[in-house]
Amino acid sequence: MKAANGWLFMGMLLMVWLVAACSSTPSRSVADAGTTIAVNVDKTEDFDFHDYFDTVRYIPLETTDDALIGEVTKLYLTQENILVFDQKTMSLFLFDARGRFVRKIGNKGEGPDEYMYINDVQLDAKHGLVYVHERIRNRIYTYDLSGKLLEQSAKASVEFNSFFRTEEGVWVYSCFKDNNPGHYNLTLLSSDLQTVKKQYFPQKEFVNVTFESVFTGDGRGRAFFYYPSSNIIYELDGTDVDPYLCIDFGSRTVPYDQIREAGSMEECDKLLADHAYLGDIQHCFVTRNRVFFSFSEMGAGMGPGYKCFYDSESGETRVFKAPFMSSVDYPIALNLLYASDDLWVYPLYPSLFSDESFEKLRKTFDADIQFDSNLILAVCHLKEKARD
Repeated sequence: MKAANGWLFMGMLLMVWLVAACSSTPSRSVADAGTTIAVNVDKTEDFDFHDYFDTVRYIPLETTDDALIGEVTKLYLTQENILVFDQKTMSLFLFDARGRFVRKIGNKGEGPDEYMYINDVQLDAKHGLVYVHERIRNRIYTYDLSGKLLEQSAKASVEFNSFFRTEEGVWVYSCFKDNNPGHYNLTLLSSDLQTVKKQYFPQKEFVNVTFESVFTGDGRGRAFFYYPSSNIIYELDGTDVDPYLCIDFGSRTVPYDQIREAGSMEECDKLLADHAYLGDIQHCFVTRNRVFFSFSEMGAGMGPGYKCFYDSESGETRVFKAPFMSSVDYPIALNLLYASDDLWVYPLYPSLFSDESFEKLRKTFDADIQFDSNLILAVCHLKEKARD
């Protein structure tokens, strides 16, 4: 009887501990799941246009004194509009579906309703809203597509570089210590940016950081996250974080566990020195059945960059090293700007054209295109087989 009472007491203690553990916030663990793919850079191939696409439609983005694009940091494409975030000039350009310049969104300056430095943007196409992170003031500005500033948030409780709004709040990537003593890379804030709801991925010091966007959505309500101290793309599921795709480079995989424990940049550099590691996952896009990302060599000097496409239905993984597509009339750069289930958008830069192809392209459009004009969008429509 005494033994039974003892077991009962132990069971009650265990239940109390479990309840306390499950109810504690913020949550800091991630389940070990997801799909792992092996990536071998010794088996790169050309990106043949005809392997994926039926047709391509070219959209030259109009060049005016008010629309001079330095770089395309982020691009959104809808049936009515094209939104370009250019971090180089700190500008948001809105074009119509034919590429005609409509207006800039917001005004750069030091006034109370102006922005000084934009770190990231997100388009809510359904409601016609543009969310802009003003890095200096650490606030999110909300604009409509007419360029009107509708709302300016209070200063966020955590400094951050990149963000993604969901129904649960605002996910942010932080590489700053201010108000982040646990050095968490990922934080879920309340919609007003004031309350920390959950945090994930702590590391000893922020020794490897990025100022690129580290979030992406699939256009179907799913959101994803990736960051410099990991080779995993994570899915943001409600308030939880689940591994979605792990990229395995074999013996050349960066020792991320050691990097997360590094106490200084010097210690991190020593870990990477004299090794031709592969990593630095960037520019991810996720659609219904594909994942796109870029990666590069790290460690011993500057190495080449690669592009990788993974088909989640067939399990096929393809790696590309060449900077341009093959079997196509014009030099379409292999830097994916936008992806949906039906089409992918790539850039063409007039300055890279040969004289012959440039003259051929100019005759195609009813527009004045020069070598120093804004980029041209190559909207590539997927083959039915590639969509399935």
